[in-house]
Amino acid sequence: MTTISNVTEKQKVLVETWGCQMNVADSENMLEMLEGENYVLTNDAEDADLVLLNTCHIREKATHKVLSRLGRLRETAKNHNPNMKIAVAGCVAQAEGKKLMDQAKNIDILVGPGKISELPELISKNKTTGKRQLSVGFRDPETKKINKTYSQSTTAKPAIAGKTEISRYVNIAQGCNNFCTFCVVPFTRGREISRTIREIVSETSNLVASGAKEITLLGQNVNSYGLDLLQGSTEEGSLREPFVDLLYQVADVPGLERLRFTTSNPHDFSPSIATAFSDLPKLGKYIHLPVQSGNDVVLERMKRKVTVAEYWERIDWLRKAVPEMAFSTDLIVGFPGETDEQFADTLSLVEKLRYSFIYAFKYSPRSGTAAARFTDQVPEEAKTERLNALNLLQDRITIEQNQNEIGNHREVLFHYESKKEPGVFYGRTEQFRLLRAQSESDLVGKTMNVRVTEANKTALVGDLIP
Repeated sequence: MTTISNVTEKQKVLVETWGCQMNVADSENMLEMLEGENYVLTNDAEDADLVLLNTCHIREKATHKVLSRLGRLRETAKNHNPNMKIAVAGCVAQAEGKKLMDQAKNIDILVGPGKISELPELISKNKTTGKRQLSVGFRDPETKKINKTYSQSTTAKPAIAGKTEISRYVNIAQGCNNFCTFCVVPFTRGREISRTIREIVSETSNLVASGAKEITLLGQNVNSYGLDLLQGSTEEGSLREPFVDLLYQVADVPGLERLRFTTSNPHDFSPSIATAFSDLPKLGKYIHLPVQSGNDVVLERMKRKVTVAEYWERIDWLRKAVPEMAFSTDLIVGFPGETDEQFADTLSLVEKLRYSFIYAFKYSPRSGTAAARFTDQVPEEAKTERLNALNLLQDRITIEQNQNEIGNHREVLFHYESKKEPGVFYGRTEQFRLLRAQSESDLVGKTMNVRVTEANKTALVGDLIP
């Protein structure tokens, strides 16, 4: 393979990441590759030898956003940095491919999320030949592994700009085998391919050794982690579900204080995962469990493979395991065919379950998905009204829940110090609620007992308990 390691002078790379936590983890992996090829981070496009845009395709007008940014970079190159190279990665790169390169002539390298291990070679070929480079497509699920996408080095991968070193992401699998009718992920990230437990534990250990206190395991559907590895193999030798086995082994990493994961699909969420929360204190008392709608007819059209009653069953498993469990979820309003009565069922679910917070979105048609072809699309005005009503309801619930925290003693892992207010530190409780506290000593990376004294919609305020 051609590399760019013979470059002795340090090159500067600007990394811009849009979208989900998976993209953040992918950016960190690409940055790790580039650091091995004599690149260092910069925050200034005028100073960058390479600008890497890691894109997201989950929302409408994603391509327009990328083209807009490329237009501004074209002006930066023209006026300040004529030698700038531009690489576009991520889901827009996969979904649009050559079409995007035809629209934006200043793209030098385009690479899909399934091909990011090729990034150094693509950069080298571009420099050597002067020709634009494109690599999209998916890894072969039959290989039973993710082919050298992840470093085998014994040092921790770097955090991208703006990401705290205290809390880090670890990808455990790529792709998704669930074809929800609204979702473009299977078309941009391919079928599920899991990393081995050994790889994941090793990366976690390296990150903890470099200062991480909290690890979040990432997958499009973490519940189905490892099922591809089990086909014709007994390598792990465990009687537990692969994902549950992974949780117990990662939780054993010395120095790790907190362990989280996202995202779970409720249809294959098991009692064993709920039990892990009671067995493993590091998992805390919070879970993100997307429901998308509170109505069974809508859920069936979404192909979510779960009913509202089955979703409540999973909530009950978790509350029995951890009575103080906090929940968040994803919700889509205005899905094709959704009536006012069906939307009212979503409001009712939110009112009864009382999420800590939600991620709510208006339905956005994505090219290639089944729902984009449905003829009973909901008018934009109705979507907006429903989203506003849902957010107003959740805001009230969030404020009430946060105010109920006043007087409680909580264990808080502090992640960072405010840049605008020295001596003010922010962290998360076990229920994942944001909390701020003042201290004359550095709290970053420390887990402290805090008494909650104030609360608003955004955060709790607390005093350290001596």
